[in-house]
Amino acid sequence: MNIKRKVTWKDIFNNFKSIYPRLSKEAQDYRPYNYMSIVVHLEDGTKVIYDDVAKRAKMLAA
Repeated sequence: MNIKRKVTWKDIFNNFKSIYPRLSKEAQDYRPYNYMSIVVHLEDGTKVIYDDVAKRAKMLAA
């Protein structure tokens, strides 16, 4: 039996925190960005895009 579980934005943020623990300490907020992606707002005003499919984060150019 194959049961699919709905992935929430909070799940994606928790994955970000587990992969980038030091960076996540500076996280102030996050918002949905794209399919399976979030924008994480850091304390210094920097924005990071985290793609949960690729398990990668990229800094957004200011």
